[in-house]
Amino acid sequence: MKQTIQGKISQCMIVKNEEKNIEQALSWGKGVVAEQIVVDTGSADRTVEIAQRLGAKVFHFPWINDFAAAKNFAIEKAQYEWIAFLDADEYFSAEDAKKLADVLHHLSAQPVDSVMTAWIHLYDDKSIMQVDSQTRIFRNCPQIRYHGRIHEVLRRSDGKDMENQDETANLAIFHTGYGEEAEEKKKASKRNLLLIQAELEDNPNNYQMQAYLGNEYLALAEYELAESAYRKAISLMPEEVLGEYSVITSGVFSRLINILTDRPGNHENKIVELYRQASFGWPKEGDYDYLLGEYYAGRENFWEGERYFKQALEKLDKYGHAQYSSKLSARIMHTYELLIMCCLNNGNYSDCVKYAAAILKENPYLMTIAILFISAFHRDMAKRGREKDGAAEVAALLGNAFYNFQSLKDRIFVLRAAMDANYAELVEVIRGLFSPEEIEQVDRGLGKRK
Repeated sequence: MKQTIQGKISQCMIVKNEEKNIEQALSWGKGVVAEQIVVDTGSADRTVEIAQRLGAKVFHFPWINDFAAAKNFAIEKAQYEWIAFLDADEYFSAEDAKKLADVLHHLSAQPVDSVMTAWIHLYDDKSIMQVDSQTRIFRNCPQIRYHGRIHEVLRRSDGKDMENQDETANLAIFHTGYGEEAEEKKKASKRNLLLIQAELEDNPNNYQMQAYLGNEYLALAEYELAESAYRKAISLMPEEVLGEYSVITSGVFSRLINILTDRPGNHENKIVELYRQASFGWPKEGDYDYLLGEYYAGRENFWEGERYFKQALEKLDKYGHAQYSSKLSARIMHTYELLIMCCLNNGNYSDCVKYAAAILKENPYLMTIAILFISAFHRDMAKRGREKDGAAEVAALLGNAFYNFQSLKDRIFVLRAAMDANYAELVEVIRGLFSPEEIEQVDRGLGKRK
Protein backbone atom coordinates (compact mmCIF):
# COMPACT_ATOMS: atom_id res chain seq x y z
CA MET A 1 0.00 0.00 0.00
CA LYS A 2 1.27 3.48 -0.86
CA GLN A 3 2.50 5.45 2.15
CA THR A 4 1.73 9.18 1.99
CA ILE A 5 3.76 11.94 3.62
CA GLN A 6 1.64 13.86 6.10
CA GLY A 7 0.92 17.59 6.21
CA LYS A 8 1.75 18.52 2.62
CA ILE A 9 -0.07 18.93 -0.71
CA SER A 10 0.36 17.26 -4.09
CA GLN A 11 -0.93 19.31 -7.02
CA CYS A 12 -2.18 17.04 -9.81
CA MET A 13 -3.59 17.63 -13.27
CA ILE A 14 -4.17 15.81 -16.55
CA VAL A 15 -3.44 17.76 -19.72
CA LYS A 16 -3.45 17.68 -23.48
CA ASN A 17 -2.28 20.59 -25.66
CA GLU A 18 -2.39 23.16 -22.87
CA GLU A 19 0.69 25.23 -23.71
CA LYS A 20 -1.34 28.44 -23.33
CA ASN A 21 -2.53 27.55 -19.82
CA ILE A 22 0.11 25.30 -18.28
CA GLU A 23 2.37 28.03 -16.90
CA GLN A 24 -0.45 29.76 -15.03
CA ALA A 25 -1.79 26.36 -13.93
CA LEU A 26 1.53 25.54 -12.27
CA SER A 27 2.37 29.03 -11.03
CA TRP A 28 -0.28 29.31 -8.33
CA GLY A 29 1.14 26.26 -6.49
CA LYS A 30 4.75 27.44 -6.31
CA GLY A 31 5.77 27.73 -2.67
CA VAL A 32 2.43 26.23 -1.56
CA VAL A 33 2.43 22.60 -2.74
CA ALA A 34 5.18 20.04 -2.17
CA GLU A 35 5.04 18.53 -5.65
CA GLN A 36 3.37 19.17 -9.00
CA ILE A 37 2.30 16.16 -11.05
CA VAL A 38 1.34 16.58 -14.70
CA VAL A 39 -0.08 13.60 -16.57
CA ASP A 40 0.00 14.20 -20.32
CA THR A 41 -2.52 12.30 -22.45
CA GLY A 42 -1.00 12.99 -25.85
CA SER A 43 -0.03 16.62 -26.33
CA ALA A 44 1.30 17.67 -29.73
CA ASP A 45 2.37 21.15 -28.60
CA ARG A 46 4.89 22.45 -26.01
CA THR A 47 2.84 21.49 -22.93
CA VAL A 48 5.27 18.81 -21.71
CA GLU A 49 8.34 20.95 -22.39
CA ILE A 50 6.94 23.90 -20.43
CA ALA A 51 5.80 21.71 -17.51
CA GLN A 52 9.23 20.10 -17.22
CA ARG A 53 10.96 23.48 -17.39
CA LEU A 54 8.77 24.68 -14.51
CA GLY A 55 9.84 21.71 -12.37
CA ALA A 56 6.73 19.53 -12.59
CA LYS A 57 6.94 15.74 -12.54
CA VAL A 58 5.62 14.75 -15.95
CA PHE A 59 4.11 11.34 -16.69
CA HIS A 60 2.50 9.97 -19.84
CA PHE A 61 -0.81 8.12 -19.99
CA PRO A 62 -2.35 6.87 -23.25
CA TRP A 63 -5.81 8.38 -23.77
CA ILE A 64 -8.48 5.67 -23.52
CA ASN A 65 -11.59 7.91 -23.53
CA ASP A 66 -11.78 7.77 -19.74
CA PHE A 67 -11.15 10.85 -17.60
CA ALA A 68 -11.39 8.91 -14.33
CA ALA A 69 -8.68 6.46 -15.45
CA ALA A 70 -6.29 9.29 -16.32
CA LYS A 71 -6.97 11.16 -13.07
CA ASN A 72 -6.59 8.04 -10.94
CA PHE A 73 -3.24 7.37 -12.64
CA ALA A 74 -2.13 10.86 -11.51
CA ILE A 75 -3.34 10.18 -7.95
CA GLU A 76 -1.20 7.02 -7.83
CA LYS A 77 1.88 9.16 -8.47
CA ALA A 78 1.13 11.58 -5.60
CA GLN A 79 3.14 11.27 -2.38
CA TYR A 80 1.51 13.71 0.01
CA GLU A 81 -1.46 13.75 2.37
CA TRP A 82 -3.68 16.14 0.39
CA ILE A 83 -4.33 16.38 -3.34
CA ALA A 84 -5.32 19.54 -5.18
CA PHE A 85 -6.67 18.32 -8.54
CA LEU A 86 -7.32 21.38 -10.72
CA ASP A 87 -7.59 21.50 -14.51
CA ALA A 88 -5.07 23.40 -16.62
CA ASP A 89 -7.54 26.27 -17.09
CA GLU A 90 -8.13 26.65 -13.34
CA TYR A 91 -6.15 28.35 -10.59
CA PHE A 92 -6.25 29.76 -7.09
CA SER A 93 -5.54 33.44 -6.52
CA ALA A 94 -2.23 34.15 -4.76
CA GLU A 95 -4.15 35.03 -1.58
CA ASP A 96 -6.23 31.84 -1.56
CA ALA A 97 -3.26 29.67 -2.47
CA LYS A 98 -1.54 30.87 0.70
CA LYS A 99 -4.68 30.17 2.75
CA LEU A 100 -5.00 26.65 1.34
CA ALA A 101 -2.12 25.18 3.35
CA ASP A 102 -3.48 26.65 6.59
CA VAL A 103 -6.98 25.31 5.91
CA LEU A 104 -5.68 21.80 5.21
CA HIS A 105 -3.36 21.85 8.22
CA HIS A 106 -6.37 22.67 10.41
CA LEU A 107 -8.38 19.81 8.85
CA SER A 108 -5.66 17.13 9.02
CA ALA A 109 -6.69 15.89 12.44
CA GLN A 110 -10.42 15.96 11.59
CA PRO A 111 -12.46 13.20 9.88
CA VAL A 112 -12.65 15.12 6.60
CA ASP A 113 -12.25 13.46 3.18
CA SER A 114 -12.54 16.47 0.90
CA VAL A 115 -12.90 20.24 0.74
CA MET A 116 -15.52 22.13 -1.26
CA THR A 117 -14.50 25.54 -2.62
CA ALA A 118 -16.24 28.24 -4.59
CA TRP A 119 -15.82 27.79 -8.36
CA ILE A 120 -15.85 31.06 -10.33
CA HIS A 121 -16.28 30.87 -14.11
CA LEU A 122 -14.71 33.77 -16.01
CA TYR A 123 -15.23 35.20 -19.48
CA ASP A 124 -12.19 36.11 -21.57
CA ASP A 125 -12.22 39.66 -20.15
CA LYS A 126 -12.09 38.17 -16.60
CA SER A 127 -15.64 39.26 -15.80
CA ILE A 128 -17.68 36.70 -13.88
CA MET A 129 -20.02 34.47 -15.83
CA GLN A 130 -21.22 32.27 -12.99
CA VAL A 131 -20.38 31.21 -9.44
CA ASP A 132 -20.67 27.56 -8.45
CA SER A 133 -18.97 25.24 -5.97
CA GLN A 134 -16.69 22.29 -6.61
CA THR A 135 -14.70 19.63 -4.74
CA ARG A 136 -11.13 19.53 -6.03
CA ILE A 137 -9.20 19.11 -2.77
CA PHE A 138 -9.21 15.68 -1.09
CA ARG A 139 -7.16 13.28 1.00
CA ASN A 140 -4.68 11.01 -0.73
CA CYS A 141 -5.96 7.63 0.40
CA PRO A 142 -6.68 4.38 -1.51
CA GLN A 143 -10.42 4.52 -0.84
CA ILE A 144 -10.94 7.84 -2.65
CA ARG A 145 -10.88 7.71 -6.43
CA TYR A 146 -12.65 9.17 -9.48
CA HIS A 147 -15.46 7.22 -11.17
CA GLY A 148 -16.97 7.68 -14.65
CA ARG A 149 -15.33 8.07 -18.02
CA ILE A 150 -16.68 11.64 -18.28
CA HIS A 151 -18.01 14.08 -15.68
CA GLU A 152 -16.14 11.90 -13.26
CA VAL A 153 -16.98 12.11 -9.55
CA LEU A 154 -15.03 11.40 -6.38
CA ARG A 155 -16.33 8.48 -4.32
CA ARG A 156 -15.13 6.23 -1.55
CA SER A 157 -14.70 2.60 -2.58
CA ASP A 158 -15.70 1.32 0.88
CA GLY A 159 -19.29 2.54 0.48
CA LYS A 160 -19.00 5.31 3.08
CA ASP A 161 -20.22 8.80 2.28
CA MET A 162 -17.56 11.41 1.56
CA GLU A 163 -17.08 13.77 4.50
CA ASN A 164 -16.94 17.11 2.67
CA GLN A 165 -15.84 20.32 4.40
CA ASP A 166 -17.50 23.49 3.07
CA GLU A 167 -14.86 26.20 2.57
CA THR A 168 -16.70 28.15 -0.14
CA ALA A 169 -16.54 31.30 1.97
CA ASN A 170 -12.74 31.06 2.29
CA LEU A 171 -11.40 29.53 -0.93
CA ALA A 172 -12.25 29.99 -4.61
CA ILE A 173 -10.99 28.33 -7.79
CA PHE A 174 -11.06 30.51 -10.90
CA HIS A 175 -12.03 28.74 -14.13
CA THR A 176 -11.12 30.34 -17.45
CA GLY A 177 -12.33 27.48 -19.64
CA TYR A 178 -15.53 29.30 -20.58
CA GLY A 179 -13.75 31.81 -22.79
CA GLU A 180 -14.74 32.09 -26.42
CA GLU A 181 -11.64 30.31 -27.70
CA ALA A 182 -12.03 27.40 -25.29
CA GLU A 183 -15.70 26.99 -26.09
CA GLU A 184 -15.05 26.99 -29.84
CA LYS A 185 -12.39 24.34 -29.30
CA LYS A 186 -14.82 22.15 -27.38
CA LYS A 187 -17.55 22.59 -29.98
CA ALA A 188 -15.17 21.65 -32.79
CA SER A 189 -14.05 18.41 -31.15
CA LYS A 190 -17.46 17.36 -29.75
CA ARG A 191 -15.39 15.06 -27.55
CA ASN A 192 -17.66 15.27 -24.54
CA LEU A 193 -20.77 14.59 -26.60
CA LEU A 194 -19.31 11.36 -27.97
CA LEU A 195 -18.23 10.14 -24.55
CA ILE A 196 -21.64 10.88 -23.03
CA GLN A 197 -23.40 9.09 -25.86
CA ALA A 198 -21.15 6.08 -25.24
CA GLU A 199 -22.11 6.12 -21.56
CA LEU A 200 -25.80 6.29 -22.47
CA GLU A 201 -25.46 3.30 -24.79
CA ASP A 202 -24.39 1.30 -21.74
CA ASN A 203 -27.07 2.81 -19.48
CA PRO A 204 -29.81 4.73 -21.32
CA ASN A 205 -31.72 5.45 -18.07
CA ASN A 206 -28.84 7.28 -16.40
CA TYR A 207 -30.42 10.63 -15.51
CA GLN A 208 -27.00 12.13 -14.76
CA MET A 209 -25.70 11.44 -18.26
CA GLN A 210 -28.98 12.68 -19.75
CA ALA A 211 -28.42 15.95 -17.86
CA TYR A 212 -24.84 16.20 -19.14
CA LEU A 213 -26.09 15.42 -22.64
CA GLY A 214 -28.41 18.42 -22.36
CA ASN A 215 -25.47 20.56 -21.27
CA GLU A 216 -23.46 19.60 -24.35
CA TYR A 217 -26.36 20.29 -26.71
CA LEU A 218 -26.87 23.64 -24.97
CA ALA A 219 -23.20 24.53 -25.57
CA LEU A 220 -23.70 23.68 -29.23
CA ALA A 221 -26.85 25.91 -29.38
CA GLU A 222 -28.97 22.84 -30.17
CA TYR A 223 -31.78 24.08 -27.97
CA GLU A 224 -34.51 21.60 -28.92
CA LEU A 225 -32.16 18.66 -28.38
CA ALA A 226 -31.04 20.18 -25.08
CA GLU A 227 -34.65 20.60 -23.94
CA SER A 228 -35.43 17.00 -24.87
CA ALA A 229 -32.42 15.69 -22.95
CA TYR A 230 -33.22 17.80 -19.89
CA ARG A 231 -36.84 16.67 -19.83
CA LYS A 232 -35.75 13.05 -20.06
CA ALA A 233 -33.28 13.62 -17.22
CA ILE A 234 -36.08 15.03 -15.08
CA SER A 235 -38.34 12.07 -15.87
CA LEU A 236 -35.58 9.66 -14.79
CA MET A 237 -34.59 11.43 -11.55
CA PRO A 238 -35.26 9.25 -8.50
CA GLU A 239 -37.17 10.83 -5.64
CA GLU A 240 -34.18 10.55 -3.32
CA VAL A 241 -32.26 13.20 -5.27
CA LEU A 242 -34.85 15.86 -4.42
CA GLY A 243 -33.05 18.43 -2.32
CA GLU A 244 -29.60 17.53 -3.67
CA TYR A 245 -28.22 20.69 -5.23
CA SER A 246 -25.96 20.02 -8.20
CA VAL A 247 -25.48 20.65 -11.92
CA ILE A 248 -27.31 17.38 -12.67
CA THR A 249 -30.31 17.87 -10.38
CA SER A 250 -31.38 21.40 -9.47
CA GLY A 251 -29.28 22.83 -12.30
CA VAL A 252 -31.27 20.93 -14.93
CA PHE A 253 -34.39 22.92 -14.05
CA SER A 254 -32.48 26.23 -14.16
CA ARG A 255 -31.17 25.57 -17.65
CA LEU A 256 -34.50 24.28 -18.92
CA ILE A 257 -36.31 27.35 -17.57
CA ASN A 258 -33.61 29.51 -19.19
CA ILE A 259 -34.16 27.84 -22.57
CA LEU A 260 -37.90 28.54 -22.41
CA THR A 261 -37.55 32.14 -21.19
CA ASP A 262 -35.17 32.91 -24.08
CA ARG A 263 -37.33 31.25 -26.72
CA PRO A 264 -39.62 33.47 -28.84
CA GLY A 265 -43.31 33.10 -28.18
CA ASN A 266 -45.47 32.72 -25.09
CA HIS A 267 -44.27 29.83 -22.92
CA GLU A 268 -45.43 31.26 -19.61
CA ASN A 269 -47.51 28.25 -18.57
CA LYS A 270 -44.64 25.83 -19.18
CA ILE A 271 -42.19 28.12 -17.38
CA VAL A 272 -44.41 28.54 -14.33
CA GLU A 273 -45.07 24.78 -14.15
CA LEU A 274 -41.33 24.05 -14.26
CA TYR A 275 -40.76 26.71 -11.61
CA ARG A 276 -43.33 25.12 -9.29
CA GLN A 277 -41.85 21.66 -9.76
CA ALA A 278 -38.30 22.94 -9.25
CA SER A 279 -39.11 25.09 -6.20
CA PHE A 280 -40.82 22.16 -4.51
CA GLY A 281 -37.76 19.94 -4.91
CA TRP A 282 -35.09 22.60 -4.34
CA PRO A 283 -36.56 25.39 -2.19
CA LYS A 284 -33.16 27.02 -1.48
CA GLU A 285 -32.36 27.68 -5.16
CA GLY A 286 -32.59 31.39 -5.92
CA ASP A 287 -31.83 31.03 -9.63
CA TYR A 288 -35.38 29.88 -10.39
CA ASP A 289 -36.80 33.11 -8.97
CA TYR A 290 -34.12 35.19 -10.66
CA LEU A 291 -34.94 33.68 -14.07
CA LEU A 292 -38.67 34.31 -13.64
CA GLY A 293 -38.02 37.85 -12.45
CA GLU A 294 -35.94 38.51 -15.54
CA TYR A 295 -38.60 36.91 -17.75
CA TYR A 296 -41.43 39.06 -16.37
CA ALA A 297 -39.37 42.27 -16.25
CA GLY A 298 -38.49 41.77 -19.92
CA ARG A 299 -42.20 41.54 -20.71
CA GLU A 300 -42.97 44.63 -18.61
CA ASN A 301 -44.94 42.65 -16.06
CA PHE A 302 -43.22 44.62 -13.32
CA TRP A 303 -45.40 43.35 -10.46
CA GLU A 304 -44.37 39.75 -11.08
CA GLY A 305 -40.81 40.85 -11.78
CA GLU A 306 -40.57 42.62 -8.42
CA ARG A 307 -42.07 39.63 -6.59
CA TYR A 308 -39.67 37.06 -8.04
CA PHE A 309 -36.56 39.24 -7.72
CA LYS A 310 -37.33 39.84 -4.03
CA GLN A 311 -37.81 36.11 -3.48
CA ALA A 312 -34.50 35.40 -5.21
CA LEU A 313 -32.60 37.87 -3.03
CA GLU A 314 -34.28 36.58 0.13
CA LYS A 315 -33.09 33.05 -0.68
CA LEU A 316 -29.58 34.25 -1.44
CA ASP A 317 -29.47 36.17 1.84
CA LYS A 318 -30.80 33.22 3.82
CA TYR A 319 -28.94 30.31 2.23
CA GLY A 320 -25.87 31.83 0.57
CA HIS A 321 -24.50 30.62 -2.77
CA ALA A 322 -22.68 27.38 -1.89
CA GLN A 323 -24.11 24.85 -4.40
CA TYR A 324 -26.99 27.09 -5.43
CA SER A 325 -27.97 30.55 -6.76
CA SER A 326 -24.94 30.60 -9.07
CA LYS A 327 -26.53 32.74 -11.81
CA LEU A 328 -28.00 35.12 -9.25
CA SER A 329 -24.66 35.49 -7.46
CA ALA A 330 -22.80 36.24 -10.67
CA ARG A 331 -25.41 38.78 -11.80
CA ILE A 332 -26.21 40.38 -8.49
CA MET A 333 -25.83 43.99 -9.66
CA HIS A 334 -27.97 43.30 -12.73
CA THR A 335 -30.59 41.76 -10.43
CA TYR A 336 -30.71 44.86 -8.25
CA GLU A 337 -30.94 47.12 -11.30
CA LEU A 338 -33.94 45.18 -12.61
CA LEU A 339 -35.58 45.02 -9.18
CA ILE A 340 -35.19 48.78 -8.70
CA MET A 341 -36.61 49.35 -12.19
CA CYS A 342 -39.61 47.13 -11.35
CA CYS A 343 -40.21 48.97 -8.06
CA LEU A 344 -40.03 52.30 -9.89
CA ASN A 345 -42.56 51.24 -12.52
CA ASN A 346 -44.84 49.81 -9.83
CA GLY A 347 -44.86 53.11 -7.95
CA ASN A 348 -43.10 51.42 -5.03
CA TYR A 349 -40.80 54.39 -4.52
CA SER A 350 -39.80 53.56 -0.95
CA ASP A 351 -38.34 50.18 -1.93
CA CYS A 352 -36.81 51.69 -5.05
CA VAL A 353 -34.97 54.23 -2.90
CA LYS A 354 -34.05 51.63 -0.27
CA TYR A 355 -32.40 49.22 -2.73
CA ALA A 356 -30.75 51.97 -4.77
CA ALA A 357 -29.36 53.64 -1.64
CA ALA A 358 -27.82 50.36 -0.48
CA ILE A 359 -26.05 49.97 -3.81
CA LEU A 360 -24.90 53.59 -3.98
CA LYS A 361 -23.43 53.30 -0.49
CA GLU A 362 -21.10 50.63 -1.89
CA ASN A 363 -20.48 52.31 -5.25
CA PRO A 364 -21.93 55.81 -5.77
CA TYR A 365 -20.73 56.00 -9.38
CA LEU A 366 -23.11 53.47 -10.91
CA MET A 367 -24.96 55.71 -13.32
CA THR A 368 -27.96 53.46 -13.93
CA ILE A 369 -28.59 53.09 -10.19
CA ALA A 370 -28.17 56.82 -9.62
CA ILE A 371 -30.69 57.61 -12.37
CA LEU A 372 -33.23 55.16 -10.92
CA PHE A 373 -32.67 56.59 -7.44
CA ILE A 374 -33.30 60.16 -8.61
CA SER A 375 -36.23 59.04 -10.78
CA ALA A 376 -37.94 57.54 -7.74
CA PHE A 377 -37.67 60.83 -5.85
CA HIS A 378 -38.80 62.74 -8.95
CA ARG A 379 -41.95 60.67 -9.39
CA ASP A 380 -42.72 60.73 -5.69
CA MET A 381 -42.31 64.51 -5.52
CA ALA A 382 -44.43 64.95 -8.66
CA LYS A 383 -47.14 62.77 -7.15
CA ARG A 384 -47.19 65.06 -4.10
CA GLY A 385 -46.87 68.26 -6.10
CA ARG A 386 -43.44 69.05 -4.60
CA GLU A 387 -41.16 68.74 -7.63
CA LYS A 388 -39.70 72.22 -7.21
CA ASP A 389 -39.25 72.61 -3.45
CA GLY A 390 -38.44 68.90 -3.10
CA ALA A 391 -35.51 69.23 -5.49
CA ALA A 392 -33.44 71.05 -2.85
CA GLU A 393 -34.14 68.23 -0.36
CA VAL A 394 -33.03 65.61 -2.89
CA ALA A 395 -29.86 67.55 -3.66
CA ALA A 396 -29.08 67.83 0.06
CA LEU A 397 -29.59 64.07 0.51
CA LEU A 398 -27.31 63.28 -2.41
CA GLY A 399 -24.64 65.63 -1.13
CA ASN A 400 -24.77 64.42 2.46
CA ALA A 401 -25.10 60.65 1.90
CA PHE A 402 -23.32 59.77 -1.32
CA TYR A 403 -21.39 62.61 -2.97
CA ASN A 404 -18.95 65.36 -2.14
CA PHE A 405 -20.21 68.47 -3.90
CA GLN A 406 -16.85 70.11 -3.29
CA SER A 407 -15.62 67.70 -5.96
CA LEU A 408 -16.21 68.78 -9.57
CA LYS A 409 -16.35 65.14 -10.59
CA ASP A 410 -19.22 64.42 -8.18
CA ARG A 411 -21.19 67.50 -9.24
CA ILE A 412 -20.88 66.56 -12.92
CA PHE A 413 -21.91 62.97 -12.19
CA VAL A 414 -25.06 64.00 -10.28
CA LEU A 415 -25.91 66.60 -12.93
CA ARG A 416 -25.79 63.99 -15.67
CA ALA A 417 -27.90 61.58 -13.60
CA ALA A 418 -30.52 64.28 -12.90
CA MET A 419 -30.64 65.18 -16.60
CA ASP A 420 -31.12 61.52 -17.62
CA ALA A 421 -33.82 61.17 -14.95
CA ASN A 422 -35.59 64.20 -16.51
CA TYR A 423 -35.80 65.91 -13.12
CA ALA A 424 -35.54 69.48 -14.44
CA GLU A 425 -35.91 71.16 -11.05
CA LEU A 426 -33.06 69.09 -9.59
CA VAL A 427 -30.94 69.89 -12.64
CA GLU A 428 -31.35 73.58 -11.87
CA VAL A 429 -30.39 73.08 -8.22
CA ILE A 430 -27.23 71.15 -9.15
CA ARG A 431 -26.31 73.70 -11.83
CA GLY A 432 -26.42 76.34 -9.12
CA LEU A 433 -23.49 74.59 -7.40
CA PHE A 434 -21.13 75.42 -10.30
CA SER A 435 -19.29 78.68 -10.84
CA PRO A 436 -20.10 80.54 -14.11
CA GLU A 437 -16.77 79.42 -15.57
CA GLU A 438 -17.38 75.78 -14.56
CA ILE A 439 -20.92 75.67 -15.92
CA GLU A 440 -19.75 77.02 -19.24
CA GLN A 441 -17.19 74.24 -19.53
CA VAL A 442 -19.67 71.62 -18.31
CA ASP A 443 -22.29 72.70 -20.85
CA ARG A 444 -19.71 72.58 -23.59
CA GLY A 445 -18.63 69.09 -22.49
CA LEU A 446 -22.22 67.85 -22.28
CA GLY A 447 -23.10 69.43 -25.61
CA LYS A 448 -25.68 71.66 -23.90
CA ARG A 449 -25.71 75.46 -23.41
CA LYS A 450 -28.19 77.36 -21.29
